Amino acid sequence: LLRRVFQFVSFQLLLPMSREGSVNLMSEAALQVASDLNLKLDELNSFKDSLSFQLADVRAKLAKESPALVQQLVAVQATVTGIVATTTTCIESMQDREKFWQEKYNAEHEKAKKLEILYTATNRENTELIKTNAPQGPVLNEDQFFDAIEETLEKMDNLDKNLECLEIVNKEDSSGDNAGDKKNHRMYSQMQELINKYIELSKQDPEAEPSWQVLSKSGETKIYRKEEQKGDVLMDFLVATTLVEGVTAAEMTEVFHSKELKLKWDHTIEGDKLLETLDDHCAVYHQILKRVWPAAQRDIVYASHKQQLDIQSGEEHPSWIVCNVSCDHPSKPESDSSYTRASIEVVMFCQTIGKGPSRKDIKCKIVYSA
Repeated sequence: LLRRVFQFVSFQLLLPMSREGSVNLMSEAALQVASDLNLKLDELNSFKDSLSFQLADVRAKLAKESPALVQQLVAVQATVTGIVATTTTCIESMQDREKFWQEKYNAEHEKAKKLEILYTATNRENTELIKTNAPQGPVLNEDQFFDAIEETLEKMDNLDKNLECLEIVNKEDSSGDNAGDKKNHRMYSQMQELINKYIELSKQDPEAEPSWQVLSKSGETKIYRKEEQKGDVLMDFLVATTLVEGVTAAEMTEVFHSKELKLKWDHTIEGDKLLETLDDHCAVYHQILKRVWPAAQRDIVYASHKQQLDIQSGEEHPSWIVCNVSCDHPSKPESDSSYTRASIEVVMFCQTIGKGPSRKDIKCKIVYSA
């Protein structure tokens, strides 16, 4: 059963990404297979539970006679649990991919319907002109006719995209203010200290500092690490820098800050609950992280603050910053938690680079520090 599941998942993940011509058939078949896979996954979980019960029974019988064999049984049980978890992740990835292709097919289908309507209207108009012997331009053959329609539709799509991009890029300067900020809430001063600290850090070049160690480089993405002793604790600092094309700083920080959007892309989160809203851009959350075996499951109580920064000399757009820092909250004291309470200090600085009517003309510089 495991072999069949992994063969299917591997085949789906290795299929070419340019299959527009067969999107509809593929999506319908994939939905059916995905449904079958979910049934098989339920069977796997049932087998896993049965195996766990059987192993527990065997372990109890062998506990006194063969401790080494008991340890091996525990390892087998952990391996089976890991296989089921990995299979679940593969199936979820495949379903997300099929959803993407289904949405692409729907968009193409809608475009085809518009083309059919335009063709019908144009054909009717040409027929009426011929019947009334009205003056008309040069007659187009079938290929020229469809080429002209396709060119017109393409121009309409490009115009819509350019107008949308102009609205988003230009709106960043006018609608991204902090009018809703309450500068007297209890976390405001701490957030401003963090912002000032990390703005200076974002201007530094880690490669020029001998204390920073390069962990990874891939294209525009670079990751650095630094260890620093603070009292009896060895602190591990990370900085990552990258460039993302086609998005603004305001959009990127919104995706990172928003609780609803975060749950869509951060799959390490098991649950996220709003505890208190401090202002329009700052709130306190209780977050439960998924367990990474064999470590204990962790939770975090933290304040998340998003802020637009003043435009500096030479900049065309305001920069944005998000600070996530641990804090205490009376509704979720650490003493009442059934998890291991983690502490965080995460800051993401975003700066829009470039200006133009299209997303192709802009980039977002990101400096992520933790």
